[in-house]
Amino acid sequence: MKKLFPILILILVSCKSKKIGSDIYKPEFELGIDVLAKVSRIDSIANYYLVFVENDKEFFKIVSNKNQAKYYNGVKVETGENYTFKIQQITDRRTSGQNDRFTPINYLDITQCQNFEKTEICTESSFELATASNLSGLHLRKK
Repeated sequence: MKKLFPILILILVSCKSKKIGSDIYKPEFELGIDVLAKVSRIDSIANYYLVFVENDKEFFKIVSNKNQAKYYNGVKVETGENYTFKIQQITDRRTSGQNDRFTPINYLDITQCQNFEKTEICTESSFELATASNLSGLHLRKK
């Protein structure tokens, strides 16, 4: 019994309890890259909004479903304002590397299209197709 007592004390001292916090951890599962961009125009086709955004080096045509529920306390995007979008790029017409050969064609002239539930949406000018995980309809999720 005398040998069991020090072992029991050693086990109790080595075990730590972890305090459970009262805050509930809400993980963020938003995919995409944060892009701060200005909304240049908003258009629509069938069941989709087309939000054209641009900054100094990137131009995106964000496709957003009209039938999605708006975010509670979300911010409605407006033309001429800057917002941070979580961009998931769909098309990319740029050359992929340094070793690619120069072709005498303007990559902006190559149109790429994607189908969104029977609706075909294509790239325009320098705008690449994208979606934004924090955009629902025309409402942007507040952080």
